[in-house]
Amino acid sequence: MRYLLLAVSATLPGTVLGESLDEAWRLGGFSTPESAWYEASIDKIIVSNIGVFGPDGGMDGRLSLVSSDGKLEDADWVTGLMDPKGMASQDGMLYVADATGMHVVSVADGSLVSTVALEGATFPNDIAIGADGSVYVTDFLAGGLYRYKDDVAEVFMPAGSLPLPNGILAADGTLWIGSFGEGMQPDFTVAEPGGLWQVDIESKNATPVEGAQGLGSVDGMVVVGDAVIFDDNPTGTMFVHDDAGTRELASVGEGAADLGVMGDIVIVPNLGTGEIVAYQYSPD
Repeated sequence: MRYLLLAVSATLPGTVLGESLDEAWRLGGFSTPESAWYEASIDKIIVSNIGVFGPDGGMDGRLSLVSSDGKLEDADWVTGLMDPKGMASQDGMLYVADATGMHVVSVADGSLVSTVALEGATFPNDIAIGADGSVYVTDFLAGGLYRYKDDVAEVFMPAGSLPLPNGILAADGTLWIGSFGEGMQPDFTVAEPGGLWQVDIESKNATPVEGAQGLGSVDGMVVVGDAVIFDDNPTGTMFVHDDAGTRELASVGEGAADLGVMGDIVIVPNLGTGEIVAYQYSPD
């Protein structure tokens, strides 16, 4: 399947003609897949399965292992989790956000090394790792950030600092935050759509990214080349932000969640269909 931009958007300036996403492969059979993380050290994709959301599902969450060309290798690579969501890795350890805190998993054998408590967190959601090895975790519903450094987890930005921070990236002393919006409703819709924010790690100052506001409920974000690609979870609309501006790229279906990246391949987990889909991104 191929998606092409054929016209300039009136509301999202800087559209690049010829930009496209080409479907490379898709794989189904997952249980509410929320995040896809490409682990380069083993050339595998790790998929977090929420299973039944919330305490009613018990500890039915798991991580699955998929080959880089889209073949399921181990559906139950890690089991006994609650609602595993965003992931990131460093030094052979995979960090996984969950309702119970943050899991630390050995990439070598899939063993659960530890679970780090995030005291006071209401909804740990996504993870990014800074240049100094600090692990940052978004607290989605509370609007804060946690940092795990030198074996200590602490509040980095208090509740209410950010509007429903969901996805997170770390680059060049900056945290990129994907905001779900403002005014969360019981059905997870929002009164006002979100967009991209930046947090300066040193000063902790948070600023909205100009031209990237009011676009949707941002869930996943990845960097491909010089571009940040992100999605609107409810509609599955994909966006690109770079020096040319912010623009709509494609629609990949309702329920697009926390994106993964493998070179210029963007991996999209879909919460509703139980699939992960790999798309080749071509900038022009």
